[in-house]
Amino acid sequence: MNPNRTQNQKLEKKESARLRQRRAVADIISTMLLMGVTVTGASTLTYFMNDAFISGTLGTVTTLDSSSLNILLLAYDTRDSNSLLSLNNLDNKISGELCGGDTTAVPLPSCTVAPANSIPANDGTEFLVFQVQNNALEPVFLEDVIINDVVHSWDSFTSDTTLDASVDDLVLSLGRPYPADGTFSIVSADGSQIQNNSSQIQNGEIVNIVVKLGSDDSDIKLSKGIQVKLNVGKIHLIEFVLESGDAR
Repeated sequence: MNPNRTQNQKLEKKESARLRQRRAVADIISTMLLMGVTVTGASTLTYFMNDAFISGTLGTVTTLDSSSLNILLLAYDTRDSNSLLSLNNLDNKISGELCGGDTTAVPLPSCTVAPANSIPANDGTEFLVFQVQNNALEPVFLEDVIINDVVHSWDSFTSDTTLDASVDDLVLSLGRPYPADGTFSIVSADGSQIQNNSSQIQNGEIVNIVVKLGSDDSDIKLSKGIQVKLNVGKIHLIEFVLESGDAR
């Protein structure tokens, strides 16, 4: 027998065994990497699915309509207090809730009902103020503000008028100092307190939206959440949820 051939066969067997071991290790590493990618993907999917379920339908607007990311809610004030969001003479009566004008609500309303368009100090419906910024590349028109599924339209009679809710304005005419029941006005956040002459919000502009509850609005407990939707003429509404009737 050729000793060199025997030696070569032994070396070939060792090399073959070593290669098999390497392939086995490679297979294990590949399997582990595949499992890691699978677990990571499943975890990521689970996170987003859980986040969607927690957010419910209120989060779908942000995911379905990217333009909603361009309208930012910067602050809000729905307190029973004075000078809401630092706007002079814009006060709510201290009652423990936001008083609406719906006299058919169940249970029965606890707020006193006054003549339409009275200020809160005289038992009229109360105010909500939202400060938003338009970060879109173009102006938008705020067509409606929807609070707890009740629609509030823009009050054109407030155009170019100084916001002043210190006394009742029961005459529905031009130059209205604050929005009538069930409507809203827009005030620049520059401190002038002059109500805008249209519902347009320029790109980059920060404004205060002043909403006065109307006859369709039920009383809102200050401890309850408030659903706010902005209609800017897009397919989807822009939605926010306020955790309580407070200031943020």
